[in-house]
Amino acid sequence: MIDAKLMPPSASFHASWLASWDEWGTLEQDGSAAFVAARYNLDLRQRSDFSEWINLLHELPKESFQPPEGLANQSTIWVVEDNVYLGSASLRHSLANDYLTEVGGNIGYGIRPSARGRGLAKLALKGALQEGSSLGMERVLVTCKQPNTASARTIEACGGVLESVRPPESFATELGVTEAIRRYWIQL
Repeated sequence: MIDAKLMPPSASFHASWLASWDEWGTLEQDGSAAFVAARYNLDLRQRSDFSEWINLLHELPKESFQPPEGLANQSTIWVVEDNVYLGSASLRHSLANDYLTEVGGNIGYGIRPSARGRGLAKLALKGALQEGSSLGMERVLVTCKQPNTASARTIEACGGVLESVRPPESFATELGVTEAIRRYWIQL
């Protein structure tokens, strides 16, 4: 039984989010939208910068908010349990650039390594799909790297229909994407 719940990002999870960062071994936790902090030169180890990032995550879904060039408006949800941050999902409201259209898709999600294998990725993805439906989106593109069979199973369990497996485009390899990308569409 999963006791975890979905909620909006909250600055109260700073220490727990940092512990997750340590588990991932990188700032770029899948689905966390940490790249937004980098665009604003925020150091997420600092409580004040973390709080500013959380505020940005609450602004990003608003149509009136203009994200920096190369980013799309997006909604972020967190997976938490007993006041512990376990993971997140980000729903990009549009495929605003070539990277999202070919590699990133509408939804990114990730669960910290110590919490994997409990169905939490499926919970996060379903939450993002519900958000997309509430926004009136008809279908979403969800992608994963070819060797990530766990993510492929999660996407398929949530209704994903495989469109194709593609090698990374040249612009994506310049950004560090070296594996083939599985591209799925999910009707909402």
